[in-house]
Amino acid sequence: MLAVTKGKETMPNKHVEDVAVLIPSYQPDPRLPPYVKALLDAGFGKIVVVDDGSGPAYDEIFDSLAQEADNRVRVLRDTPNRGKGYALRTGMRYLADECPRCTFVVTADSDGQHTVTDVLRMAEALHHNGEGLLLGSRDFASPNVPKKSRLGNRITMVVFWLLYGKRVADTQTGLRGFHRKLLERFLQTKGDRYEYEMNQLIDCSTEKIPIRALPIETVYENNNENSHFHPVKDSWRIYRVIFARFLRFIAASLACFLVDYAIYLLLNNIFRVHAPALNQTLSFFSVHFIARIGLAAVLARAVSATLNFVLNRKVVFDSRTRMGVSFRRYAVTVVVIVCLSAWLTSGLNLWFGWNDNLVKMPVDILLFFMSYYVQRRWVFGGAAARAPSSDTRKDV
Repeated sequence: MLAVTKGKETMPNKHVEDVAVLIPSYQPDPRLPPYVKALLDAGFGKIVVVDDGSGPAYDEIFDSLAQEADNRVRVLRDTPNRGKGYALRTGMRYLADECPRCTFVVTADSDGQHTVTDVLRMAEALHHNGEGLLLGSRDFASPNVPKKSRLGNRITMVVFWLLYGKRVADTQTGLRGFHRKLLERFLQTKGDRYEYEMNQLIDCSTEKIPIRALPIETVYENNNENSHFHPVKDSWRIYRVIFARFLRFIAASLACFLVDYAIYLLLNNIFRVHAPALNQTLSFFSVHFIARIGLAAVLARAVSATLNFVLNRKVVFDSRTRMGVSFRRYAVTVVVIVCLSAWLTSGLNLWFGWNDNLVKMPVDILLFFMSYYVQRRWVFGGAAARAPSSDTRKDV
């Protein structure tokens, strides 16, 4: 059975001549050659199939594609098996270097889930609006969707929204389209296996690259038995990717919090004993705070914030936005957080008599969540493009 919409013929389309279809393939079944032939008949400008180390038993299938008289087909070989993400980068590097006339790229799976009709619809949609990443979004309410796929996608969708603030109805779709100007960016996306596609979504969300959805037909042949997705192993890789950035943020914040809190306690107690003049209450507009608390908080945060900026930029968000832009935004965020910390800590001490050393902890925990949101959306995210990586080629 060809991966085409039942009852419909695939006709050449004026929107596909400058579109390349990239198909990563690992141990494909005999449906792959007819699928590629149908894409050619539809008029696509380039079909790139990447053999992800399938082994000698599958040489006949790939050789039949490589011998295709139409030079629009190109078969690339990765040996040994490296994973879907690695295969996608192999194909993207070829398209970036060798196919300058391909304006758009559509990635599709080779297991029968993506119909030629939907690939055509995606090509047409990209010509109408080529911004960002276009996802072929399946209807998981359909009765033919396996329960494990339906449940897994719903959980992933909710977790992704909570951590990255973006609602993506189908986080695991392999049918994706984008303008060639994003090739260099997606070549920098990490992950060799199924986690690559999740990293791609995370990168787009963090850098405010638009993510759009195109409803597609939901096809699961034989309950998706031909898929090479391993529910436990690959799900672990995906969720490790989803939570990794937030967990790194927690670790960096905890380390810097300990530095901040230690310096704050030291300075606050020193000021209390050796600088009694700082025990007075000051007013700034309608904000009231104790001078020694405010000064200790500012000095402590100056040290911990510098350390936190370096860790968040390089380790947590892996941001390559311009240093000046991210530093200015981070500085503004720190000033606001420090003011709120000093005001709330002082206020709770003055209003309720709570111990100022102890009350600072819950105050800063509350501000922690606010800081994560602001840094993810504004400080280290945004429209500033990543600088091209000098070691991109080694990934492919």
